[in-house]
Amino acid sequence: MYHISDIKKYLKCDRLYYFEKDSQSVYKPYMRMDENIIELLSKYFHFSDVYVGERNDRTERFLEAIDRYEYFIHARFEDHELRINIPFMHKVEGGFDLCYIYYGTQMRDLDLVTYRICLRMLKKFGLNVKQIYVIYLNENYVRYGDIDIDELFICTNRFHDKDIITYVREDTFRYEHYVDEINSYELKAPRKTRHCKMFGICDYYDECYPNEEELEADSILTLVSSQNKNRMFNEGIKLLKDAKPELLEGNQLQYAQIMASRNGGLYIEKYALALWLKNLKTKPISFIDFEWDRFLIPPYNGMKPMDVVCFEYALYYIDRYGRMRHTTFVGTGDCRRAFVESMIKELPKRGPILAYNADGAECLRLKELANIFPEYREELESIIKRFVDMAVPFIKGLIYDVRMEGNFTLKKLVDICSDYSYSDLDIYDGMEAVFNWREIGDGTSEKSKKIINNLKEYCSLDAYGLYLVYKWLLSKLES
Repeated sequence: MYHISDIKKYLKCDRLYYFEKDSQSVYKPYMRMDENIIELLSKYFHFSDVYVGERNDRTERFLEAIDRYEYFIHARFEDHELRINIPFMHKVEGGFDLCYIYYGTQMRDLDLVTYRICLRMLKKFGLNVKQIYVIYLNENYVRYGDIDIDELFICTNRFHDKDIITYVREDTFRYEHYVDEINSYELKAPRKTRHCKMFGICDYYDECYPNEEELEADSILTLVSSQNKNRMFNEGIKLLKDAKPELLEGNQLQYAQIMASRNGGLYIEKYALALWLKNLKTKPISFIDFEWDRFLIPPYNGMKPMDVVCFEYALYYIDRYGRMRHTTFVGTGDCRRAFVESMIKELPKRGPILAYNADGAECLRLKELANIFPEYREELESIIKRFVDMAVPFIKGLIYDVRMEGNFTLKKLVDICSDYSYSDLDIYDGMEAVFNWREIGDGTSEKSKKIINNLKEYCSLDAYGLYLVYKWLLSKLES
């Protein structure tokens, strides 16, 4: 039996569907949902006597109950080896209204594949759909006390000034065709397209292209912000140093990449880098990294939908005597105030604070915390002013090492600048840190204590990595 997700995956990439169809991996949501959203929405719609579908229901169960209920939750149908699950159905005159959930605060798109499949299948069972509604989260809602259900959600049947149903009513999408294709699918030789690397290399890239030639570190395919790198590669231009000027966008970062390729692997805009580093030689100088979790439904006072809770920071700083200091914080539950108070206490009262992508990460988090805790606003705003973004010299092309391969993450820079490796850690990236933090509870069990230690090791390497990159920049400038 197939599900709509199988068809979506197949439409995105038939080989991705093939490799994942027997996968036993457990889905881990990016956003945390401690509340049962179906229960919340049942209260929002004021459901009383309601049909609730169950896993593996047959279509007949719904059809037998159709005359006894007005509202239906998780109604399940199946046809042509395909099973669908409709979150909410409301019986109205002449048919049914359907309601789907959009897990966000702004409706930027519609799940048209799902809607079209559901409309076609319901029509085959003689069920007429009158309207399609989508319910999403109110970005202006702020929680204080118990959740205000009526303020938390927004329900609409409109998208870009049209009824949603008009986007799918006349569509000829035939799910039967795709189910038959999947049933008869045989793994064929891959055809490489931009999708293979558009959003990063997927987990099955090496299985699709096992004999792919290893690219040089300064391959033309590492050229950033380029619309023509594939064209140049196909024309036989393999390395950055041979790029055609007329096919370049002409930005500083591309220039840095090409000059690094021509200069043996490294390019430095010496005077600009020296000017950037000039104010970073004073002591104390701090290196800090935050970790946070994002909640779909605000769990605590002062939070909006999709807000975050900062649960960890790691700090290294060099004091005025040149000594390295180190501290970490890992909180549990609603640890926002403890996070702020600990950070204010431990951070040196003056001197620059380095973070990677500071404006879009650490500074943004501190601005949010300043709104939640106005009593600390002055101190937090003073800290924000001292932040320096370690990413700036790299994304502005003040320095480029071909070993970066067009990758500007802190992890990549740490690999280049040192012998340290994230692969040696039990927690090796930010999302793994989040998933582990969700399991620590109050932090008292032996398992929780081990997770906390692993979190400290990971976040500390991020913070220490900033120091390693800083020292690397100084050494390259001096040499």
